[in-house]
Amino acid sequence: MHKILIVDDEADILDTVKDLIETKFSCGVTTAVNGLDAFLLCMKDKYDLIITDHKMPFMTGAAFIIANRTKAESQNRQTPIIMLSGFIDDELKKNLGIQNVQFIAKPFQPNDIFDMVRDHLL
Repeated sequence: MHKILIVDDEADILDTVKDLIETKFSCGVTTAVNGLDAFLLCMKDKYDLIITDHKMPFMTGAAFIIANRTKAESQNRQTPIIMLSGFIDDELKKNLGIQNVQFIAKPFQPNDIFDMVRDHLL
């Protein structure tokens, strides 16, 4: 069974994405409400896919991704990541500059998520 980590500080979005994925795909879903909690989870568990927001308290999505990719103890240094955010711009993509990260702008359509998740899990 595939394992997915979803990170978002907005409960409505977190629940919506979790429900969309659990409805469409047969996988285990873990959630976190900020980048720091997600980073700590990534130190302990390996995920097949991570979906994260960018603007969050304690640690932004970008900081979470960079820490996850560079910290030797992370179990998810190569895990594909999808960033969901209303604040995606070319500067963020350029500054992040990390392999295997895709972006979906908020507000999003369910098919946007379905297509990317399917591409990573199948």
